[in-house]
Amino acid sequence: MVARAVLAILSLSFPWSSFLPAQSEPLPPVLDLAARLDEFDATSRKQIRDAGEQVRLNSRNAEANGRLGMLLHAHQRYEFAEPFYLRARLLDPESFSWAYYLGIIQGRLGKPAEAVASLRLATKLKPDYLPAHLALAEALRKLAELEESRKLYRRIVKDHPESASAWAGLGRISWEAGEVSDAVENYQKAVDRFPTYGAAHYALGLAHRSLSNLEQTREHLSQFQRHSAQEPPLEDPLLEAVQALESRAGHFLREGFILREERRFKEAAAAFEEVLKLEPGHAIAHANLVSLYIALRNPAQVEQHYRSAVAADPGLYKTHYNFGTYLGYQGRIREAIAALRKAVEINPFHADSHSNLGHLLAQLGRSAEAEKHMRLAIRNQPNFSLPHFNLGRLLLTVGRHEEAVRHLYQTLDSKGDGNPLHVYTLALAYAQLGELEKAEHYALRAKRKTVAPNQAGIARDIESLLTELKRAANSHGN
Repeated sequence: MVARAVLAILSLSFPWSSFLPAQSEPLPPVLDLAARLDEFDATSRKQIRDAGEQVRLNSRNAEANGRLGMLLHAHQRYEFAEPFYLRARLLDPESFSWAYYLGIIQGRLGKPAEAVASLRLATKLKPDYLPAHLALAEALRKLAELEESRKLYRRIVKDHPESASAWAGLGRISWEAGEVSDAVENYQKAVDRFPTYGAAHYALGLAHRSLSNLEQTREHLSQFQRHSAQEPPLEDPLLEAVQALESRAGHFLREGFILREERRFKEAAAAFEEVLKLEPGHAIAHANLVSLYIALRNPAQVEQHYRSAVAADPGLYKTHYNFGTYLGYQGRIREAIAALRKAVEINPFHADSHSNLGHLLAQLGRSAEAEKHMRLAIRNQPNFSLPHFNLGRLLLTVGRHEEAVRHLYQTLDSKGDGNPLHVYTLALAYAQLGELEKAEHYALRAKRKTVAPNQAGIARDIESLLTELKRAANSHGN
């Protein structure tokens, strides 16, 4: 009854006949979903089967077609949802909801021209619905209609200056138009309004990098790593109505992702465990529980869910990466290497996997192979300081001091500071090159950074190095 009431509200008619499409467009055929039902969980199968039966019995009923489209949309089966939304729009051309849903689906299917047409109609039917205007502006950008998209985004930020999504949209257009300074300004406004906006931080980092602002680049890319999945909230009752049709397993899965992003690990683990109660053997749930139980320090559960995740889907590289990294911390080096090898076989572009694999191989004295993986990590993520540091340290051990310095220097920020261990190691490299003044300079910088109680060990090493440098300078003077 609730869903029927929602649909009744969404299907309100508006007197916009001058904007309505011609009804001569033929209806697409009704898809036969019977062969696809095994791809859904048991609850969803029944819902989709029942909705499909309603379409079969009432093939020219807009609500029946739209309802089935919403169910398929809720389960991310966009290619199946599109023809049912199109049928609903053609059968009820005055309905804002079917035009809006159709435009959203077409955008996700990579059909920007079709999305623009559907969303133009939607915004004319309901001019005050902000999510439709944002979706239209983005579809215009993807269609390379940059100036029209820019005008629409500007109208949005004029009426809704709080919209981080709209400011980010302006940032994307400025970037694509080569207006880097404007892109920085617009993306900055986006993150000012929503400080954990992961995609905006990433874009802002790239824009600063193109301007050689290295410190800002590192800061925003670091923010992206912490908040990669977060986006500004948007009040969108129509999409909320779709999400309400999601299966219980799908609901708990999405809830788990949100809680994990908020670092509420115990609650996130409980959500993913609920997924497994509803769908035993769910690979994504097992894979996420590996990383969550690592954070919660529950080793028995880590290993259990790793085995289950691999049994369900051995092709999830993040599962092998998380487990391999965990084994490395446990000192189980050879097992860790085996897991990380699987990660890079599946995804050869994952810098973290290569970096950790190289580090562990170096611990076993396999320098050539370690160097190879450290270099692959750097190639895939040039600003990643950890493989630069590990490679620099490895090169020192084999006497390639000048090359070591180049990599160790990449670990510093624009002010020449950084992790005290990295700065101290750079000082050692300069000392081995005989450049004593530079060695002392960086040793003193490292000393200034070692103020925490847990840094007493490196503080002693720095003092020993400074003493040796002073002795060497005196000897050289004599």
